[in-house]
Amino acid sequence: MYRRIAVILLPVALIGLVGTTVWGYQENQEKNALLIKAENQYQRAFHDLNFHMNKLQDELGKSLALGSRRQISQCLTNVWRLAYAAQSDLGQLPLSLVPFDKTEEFLAKIGQFAYQVGLRDLDREPLTDKEWNTLRSLYNRSNQIQRDLQKLQKQVLEKNLRWMDVELALASEDKKMDNTIIDGFRRVDRLVNEYPEVDWGPTVNNMSMNQLKDFRKLKGKRITAEEAKKRFAKVLDRPDTRGIEVTSGVKGDASTYSLRLKRGKHTVYADVTKVGGHVLWMMFDRPIGKKKMSLEQAEGRAEAFLDRLRYPFMEVVSYDEKDNAAIFSLVRREGKVRIYPETVTVKVALDNGEVLAFSADEFVFNHRDRNIPKPKLTLEEARKRLSRRLRVQDQQLALILNDQGKEVLCYEFLGTLGESQYRVLINARNGDEEVVEKLEKTDLERI
Repeated sequence: MYRRIAVILLPVALIGLVGTTVWGYQENQEKNALLIKAENQYQRAFHDLNFHMNKLQDELGKSLALGSRRQISQCLTNVWRLAYAAQSDLGQLPLSLVPFDKTEEFLAKIGQFAYQVGLRDLDREPLTDKEWNTLRSLYNRSNQIQRDLQKLQKQVLEKNLRWMDVELALASEDKKMDNTIIDGFRRVDRLVNEYPEVDWGPTVNNMSMNQLKDFRKLKGKRITAEEAKKRFAKVLDRPDTRGIEVTSGVKGDASTYSLRLKRGKHTVYADVTKVGGHVLWMMFDRPIGKKKMSLEQAEGRAEAFLDRLRYPFMEVVSYDEKDNAAIFSLVRREGKVRIYPETVTVKVALDNGEVLAFSADEFVFNHRDRNIPKPKLTLEEARKRLSRRLRVQDQQLALILNDQGKEVLCYEFLGTLGESQYRVLINARNGDEEVVEKLEKTDLERI
């Protein structure tokens, strides 16, 4: 009887043993495939980082050598794009336990500086001596970072170092493992930290100081990376999220997800807040063809774009035309009052009317329900505070941020004094001059 049972059970046991072996082999193969995929992604991100830093260094050098203001502007746009790309590359590397915040901050400030300077009309507002010195300083410092990263890249290739070992070393704190990569990145960050402070200018410094405070003001639920993709797809008016990649923000304490989408030879970039899921900015850096649209048509495209995204009523307050693109600044209007802290900038290509970029961070961080006070001064009383020689051409109520960062209700006057044009903001409560701004000749037509 036992022999008969053994005859029956032995094949069953053998089948079970073979099945377990096959299952274990398959599981091991799947695990190895995942490890290889992760290693390939890390290697690609590291080599992309070197590529983008090399290109960034080239563009900074070109911006110092070029004489054409239009070409300088294009170089600075490329610097902004490459600084962002380098940040995204860093976000894909397993360096969350390595102190690398100084280098990331340095790249972020390079991007902010290049964006602010490159966006303006350099024919009307050329680079100042201070900005030239800043550019030269950035060129020298990025050159040192580039050299150190190239040295590290050479070691990685010669020693056939693996990024999965870096992740393991960081997780286990194993001091016996080859920490060439970790030590290399620490050396770069230490180098950046030892640099003398760069004079970034008030705009970039204020952006950095206020950024953390701004993110803490956001309300709403925290969204996932997949939800961030959907928000990005909505901005692009795409039916799905195919092709959209989250390049950074999934790990760590970052306040935003950074995303990108390849479109032919070019890429669309965006940042989406984790709290509330607000798209802070989007940029598609593609060549623009011959102008085929009027500014009025482009303005309609900008307004329709914001309507589709369900922004409240936004009014165009200024525009600029540059390199076959129109850049519009729009502010929210509440009744008869322009709410200047809630500003959105939209860039429209004049070849086909496509929205190539928009920046909504000022709107996102400042949008809220307000109890706007009634002005204590009448319009006529405010006008009496103006110079008699100023010929007023336009006037309205406007809510602005003063030098102390406080919201102030003002009467906004636009007018001419001789050959010059001015914008004057009179405090609607006490009659003080909050802003007196001389405008370029073309500006009054744009406001």
